[in-house]
Amino acid sequence: MVLHHGTPVETAIAVRALRAGDAPLDRIIVVNNDDAPRGLDLGAVGLPVQQIVTGRNLGFSGGMNAGIRRALDAGAGAVLLVNSDVIVPPRAARALATVLEEHPEAGIVAPVVLAREQPESIASLGIRFDRRSGRMRNLAGDMPLSSLPAWQPVDAVNGSALLVARATFERVGLFDERYFFSFEEIEFCLRARDAGFTPGVTAAAVVYHQGGATLHAASPRRFYFAARNHLALAASAGRPAGTMAKAGRAAVVILLNLAHALLAPGGHRLARLRATFRGVNDYRRGRFGSDVPTGGSMT
Repeated sequence: MVLHHGTPVETAIAVRALRAGDAPLDRIIVVNNDDAPRGLDLGAVGLPVQQIVTGRNLGFSGGMNAGIRRALDAGAGAVLLVNSDVIVPPRAARALATVLEEHPEAGIVAPVVLAREQPESIASLGIRFDRRSGRMRNLAGDMPLSSLPAWQPVDAVNGSALLVARATFERVGLFDERYFFSFEEIEFCLRARDAGFTPGVTAAAVVYHQGGATLHAASPRRFYFAARNHLALAASAGRPAGTMAKAGRAAVVILLNLAHALLAPGGHRLARLRATFRGVNDYRRGRFGSDVPTGGSMT
């Protein structure tokens, strides 16, 4: 399943890559999350795909959920979730399926994520989340692929590409649509861990991720979602769950996001800080979903 929003060329490339794979994919579903769905023409792909037109931008979580429901209704035993800016090499999907069969306790299996512009650079080996402090850390590194373990359990996986077993969805549900963009894959994985699964990353499969195709890394909106959703995740998944512990985690998360807004490259520092404070305020007000009126673009 490929999630599309505003990237027609990238989406077509992602679909072609999946079609070229050697895995026995029953079907390819493209979730068209565009406000103007006619902008995506899959006729150039050359092979039929099922398209779900949402009619508006439901965000990562809402768009993925629309495709997951369709796949599960069709009887899928597992669903491969792919962002439109991800290229899945021919043998990667089969490798993920094999690992999931070997590790059914995982429930969620992800590949090593490489940067498309710097394919020698590992962008993600999974995610660590400290439930006590609320700190999140993306695992990456410069080590060669040959040195990576074939199977590595992690707290959460990168949301750009992941294979999820049907049993996982049946036990823990779908993505939390309040998040709209960012941190929903971490929340989903932590929920799966609480339900007894052990998500992991396998070096037997790699994908190539461009990143920032729908929301640029320097966009203030990215900082807004990061602050708001990070606070939501720390509140729901943090341990211990007492009032003082929650307050302490929230303070740590706010400081981490402010530091990131101050030090991040690109864009305008003041705009990043304003977006971060707005994310904190919206979390406190209980305002979730998109930060723009319905129909607003994700740029």
